[in-house]
Amino acid sequence: MEHRQSGLNGDFGIMIEGVSRRDLDDPDFQHHAFDLWTRHGGLLAIRGDDLAALSPAALVAWSEVFGAVEQEGMTGRENMSVPGYPILKIGNVRDAAGNLKASLARVPELASDDDIRYNPETRRPVWHTDSTFRKHPPIGSVFHCRLAPDRGGETLFADMRRAYAALDAPTRAKLANLEAVCSLAHHDKKISLYSPDYPVLTAEQRAANPPNRVPVVLEHPNSGAPALYGLNSSTCAVLPRGEAIAQEVLDHCDLVGEEHQSVDLLRDLLPFITGPDFTVKWAWRPGDVVVWDNRCTLHAATGYDYERYLREMWRLTLHAPKQARAAE
Repeated sequence: MEHRQSGLNGDFGIMIEGVSRRDLDDPDFQHHAFDLWTRHGGLLAIRGDDLAALSPAALVAWSEVFGAVEQEGMTGRENMSVPGYPILKIGNVRDAAGNLKASLARVPELASDDDIRYNPETRRPVWHTDSTFRKHPPIGSVFHCRLAPDRGGETLFADMRRAYAALDAPTRAKLANLEAVCSLAHHDKKISLYSPDYPVLTAEQRAANPPNRVPVVLEHPNSGAPALYGLNSSTCAVLPRGEAIAQEVLDHCDLVGEEHQSVDLLRDLLPFITGPDFTVKWAWRPGDVVVWDNRCTLHAATGYDYERYLREMWRLTLHAPKQARAAE
């Protein structure tokens, strides 16, 4: 079948249609896909009639085209993976006893495309970059759709290269000297406040997962292009580079789930950087596979009727090759 390519928003994001499982094993197609991913701001979607039956092993192999697939599960989510594979299930699927078998964070549906832009009053959508709380944050993620609701459940993406470039010079200069303090405990507590099924860390898990600091402006290691970074539900404070965070502030963030007021500096940018010039809404079909680059994009989940529809997504996490990580 002939492949068809289409851009998603200018030079941000690209879709390849007519993809088969056989294509995923083709080195020429792999090279082409990686090149498109790099040139289109780190957002690539593939769609094809037989991808709905993609095996876990085939999904892992395809993901390895873009980075090193993480083999370890996330803390507190060990019962939500595809058995035998480093694949986290996201959605509302349950086992025969009614136990949730996927990671579920309940968020609102989009009433219209106007809701794609961040709303400071509702703090929705929850625009973020994955796992900035980790010592080595992942370079990207892969999502594969297994079950999709008839309505809702889209994933939103935003181009942080173009958004950063569109800011005025004084704002860019101010952001360049800042770091985001990111805590897994804060992340999980915050989400649990609006999604009670979401697990929170025990005291032992919190001690084993100390906060991490990341730059607010990240230069992409391949292209050198600067992009906004560090916006995550784990982001509990924003500080000048190297400045310490008080333990009482961190305790409040982790145990109560409230951000320090310094995060407002980033939140105040969200309505602009998630405007239509920079964003893509991806409506899922079973079989779709989307790869995004965490170093230059934001993304956000949207809700659906959780009682009426089932949704199951498979997510893999990507890291830089070991040699690249050692050079950091």
